[in-house]
Amino acid sequence: MKRFMTVLIVWVLTLAFFQSVSFADIYMKQKHHTDATQMMGVTQPAKDIVAEIWISEKGFRSDDPEHSTIMLANSQKVIMLDHKTKTYMEQPLNMDEMMGNMSEGKSPEDKAAMKQMMQNMMKMDASVTETGEQKTINNWKCRKYILKMNTAMGAITNEVWATEDLKVDKEIYEQMTNRMLASMPGAQSSIESMRKEMEKIKGVQVMTVSNFTMMNQPHKSTTELLEFKKMTAPGNIFDIPAGYKKQTMGKNMQ
Repeated sequence: MKRFMTVLIVWVLTLAFFQSVSFADIYMKQKHHTDATQMMGVTQPAKDIVAEIWISEKGFRSDDPEHSTIMLANSQKVIMLDHKTKTYMEQPLNMDEMMGNMSEGKSPEDKAAMKQMMQNMMKMDASVTETGEQKTINNWKCRKYILKMNTAMGAITNEVWATEDLKVDKEIYEQMTNRMLASMPGAQSSIESMRKEMEKIKGVQVMTVSNFTMMNQPHKSTTELLEFKKMTAPGNIFDIPAGYKKQTMGKNMQ
C-alpha cells in the first residue's frame, strides 16, 4: 500500500514537471539521492539511483535498477515491476475496481474500513510560493519555488528549481491528467487542487530537494534532472518483460 501511494504522489509530481508537454515523446534521466537515516534503530545508508523516464500520449514509464513503474492512460492502470524478484503487480486507477481487488474475500465491515482508509490516504493538498531566487543548474536557468504538501505520508516541504528554457506546450499533460482524474473519483478533488496549485511552478523542474519527518526521524532526498529530450519512445516501452510473474496487491500490501 505504501509503495502504491508513493507511486501516486510521484505521478502527480512528475506530471507537474510538465505544465507544458508537447506531442513529441519525452525522455528524461534523473538522479535521485536519499540521505542516510535511521528507522526503528536501524541505520539506512545514503543511496543514489539514476532513473530513466518516458512520457508519451500512451502513458508514463520510470525505470531504475530495482523497480519500474508503468502508468497507462487509456486502460487507466498502474503496473509496478520488481526486477530483483522478476514479479509485477497491476492495479486499476479506478477507485471502485481498486477497492474490489484489494478487499476480495473480506467482510463488509472490513471492506468499509478499507474504503475509508483509502479515501483518507487520497487526501492531499499543496501550496506553492515563488521565492524570486534564480541560479543556473546543469546549464538551465532556474527559478526557486517552495512546494509544501500534506499527504497521508505526512507533511513534505520541497525546494523546487524549475526552468523555462525547455520550450514545450501542455496538451498531453492535460489529456493524461483528465483521463486519470476521470478514473479516480475519490481523489479528483485532491489531485485537481494540487495540479492547479503546482501550475504556479513555471516550466520543467530541474532539481527538487524534499524534506519530511517519519517516526520522529528526518528524511531528505534530492532529485536532479540530468537529461531532457524530445525523442520517439521505443515501441515496447510499455510492455512487461518476458519471464516476469504476476502477483496480487493483496499479497503485497506494503
